[in-house]
Amino acid sequence: MNVKQALSIPVLCAGLALSGQVLAESVMHSTPEGTTKFYPAHDSGSKSAAQVQQELDNFKRNPVSADGQYRYVGGDQGWALIPHEYAYRDGKWQHVDKLRHDTPAPSLDMTSEERKQRDALYQGG
Repeated sequence: MNVKQALSIPVLCAGLALSGQVLAESVMHSTPEGTTKFYPAHDSGSKSAAQVQQELDNFKRNPVSADGQYRYVGGDQGWALIPHEYAYRDGKWQHVDKLRHDTPAPSLDMTSEERKQRDALYQGG
C-alpha cells in the first residue's frame, strides 16, 4: 500500500502541473471574480499600443458603430439605434441627420449555394 501511495503522489502532481500548462494556452480563462472570459487568440496584433489607444480615444469622443446606425450609450441600454431624422424644409421633407444615405440597397437575389444553405437551415434538408 505504501508503494502505491508513494507512486501516486508524483503522478498526481505531474498531472496537475501539465493541466495548468494546457489551461494557460486555452482561449478560456477564469477571473478572480468567478466569471469566465474567452479570448480568441493570444497572438500579438499588427497595431501598436499607440494606434489602439488612438482608436479607443476616437471611440470615446464619438461612440458610434462602424456603420453609423448605433450609438453606445452604456449602462443597461448598451447600444441604441440612431433613427433617421427628417424635417420639413423648403416645402419638402429632407434628411437632417448625419447618417449616410447613399448606401446601396441589399440584394434579394441568392446564389445557388446561398439558396441551398437557406433551404438546409429553414426546411431541414
